[in-house]
Amino acid sequence: MSDNSKKFPVLSIILFILIITLINSVQNMISPNLLTISSYFGFGGDTAPLGFLTFNFMLFTGITMLIFGYLADKIVRKWIVFIGSLIFSLFSSIVILIPEGIEGYRLFFLITILTGIGYGAVIPSIFSLMGDLVSKDERAKGFSFFSIASLFGTVLGTGMASFIGEDWRFPFFIVGLIGLIGTFFFLLFKEPSRLGMDQSILLQKDGIEYTYRIRISDIKTIFQKKSNIWLVVNFVDTIPTGIILTLLFAYMEVFHGINDEDTSLFLVVIILSIVVGTIFFGYIGDNWFKKGNKKARVLLALFGNIAPIPFLFIGLIIPFQPPNIFPGVLIWIILFSIGMFTNGAVSGNWYASVADLNLPENRGTVIAAANFFDIIGRALGPLIGTIIADTFGFLMGMMTSIFAWLLIPFFWIPILRNAVKEIEGTEEIFNKRIVKLQQ
Repeated sequence: MSDNSKKFPVLSIILFILIITLINSVQNMISPNLLTISSYFGFGGDTAPLGFLTFNFMLFTGITMLIFGYLADKIVRKWIVFIGSLIFSLFSSIVILIPEGIEGYRLFFLITILTGIGYGAVIPSIFSLMGDLVSKDERAKGFSFFSIASLFGTVLGTGMASFIGEDWRFPFFIVGLIGLIGTFFFLLFKEPSRLGMDQSILLQKDGIEYTYRIRISDIKTIFQKKSNIWLVVNFVDTIPTGIILTLLFAYMEVFHGINDEDTSLFLVVIILSIVVGTIFFGYIGDNWFKKGNKKARVLLALFGNIAPIPFLFIGLIIPFQPPNIFPGVLIWIILFSIGMFTNGAVSGNWYASVADLNLPENRGTVIAAANFFDIIGRALGPLIGTIIADTFGFLMGMMTSIFAWLLIPFFWIPILRNAVKEIEGTEEIFNKRIVKLQQ
């Protein structure tokens, strides 16, 4: 293999990370300025209208994902990513023109939905491309970067919203501008073979290409796998983080008297712990999988959904207020960091499990369906959280995340029971196809 081909996946993944980071940054720019934006549009500090806006952003993102997830398994994915990223970047930059008052809210509502459509086009296509760029034995690590890009987006979005200028619209403009530049770099990207990293190097030199594409009849086959069903319908696992990220800044300000700048620094520490946890458990999942334990990634994802609960529950109820914030704030940071470190076991292993369970031409559709349900959770999280916060206070709003977290393990137990048999079935079909293509 030439040096260029060795570098190709790395450069491609870097570009993917940039695009996913930017896309995820925008949806995290409202939370640090939740009360400011509410007042800007004339809502007097009420947060429910912004929760409703976020709900609709997620809803339209999810619908778009279903459409483009199927198309990603059917047509050239490069152009889907290019067009989706262009739409997202263009409308993000237009936010700078939004006026005050109810008319401004309506315009922001429309622009938010349009950026959601761009988001929905990009995610399943990049997931499908990532599945072809990494070896099956390295999937948890490879997809951990997919997850980390989302976390980088959270840091970038909240950081820019907290520290860049006094105009809440300006960070949207900056991200949109960077996105437009990154989008045109994608024109240099070369579509990888759907044979995947493990087979493409060996077979493409002989002129063999993977010609299978999704058919409507495949939808039935996909959802005959019980693990697929439970991976897809598990929308509950995104509700807690949706609540926490939406309410965190207002909760810290109202309940603890901590300003946005300090909360942003705390959030960076917590997100770094998620990044470390995602990489750490990605390596564990891959190494365990290589040794023949095909339950490894599912077991780690289950662990990552149970372990954080006690740490976050205790963290939320620890009292501290300026000027006497120590040791309370330090304990809060430690507990949240430990909880979110263990939660890092989920993302890379979850994505890898989806890739393990499905044939190359079905992965975009499955991840789109899974993300559609995840988006329902992300949409319900801010909506439920803001309603509870407006009614009972920000502490109870944040506590709602714990109640949702307790339900998550019940979605993973059926996957644990069925995953190995269904992964082996997928591998058998794929290997038979490779033999057939070589004949």
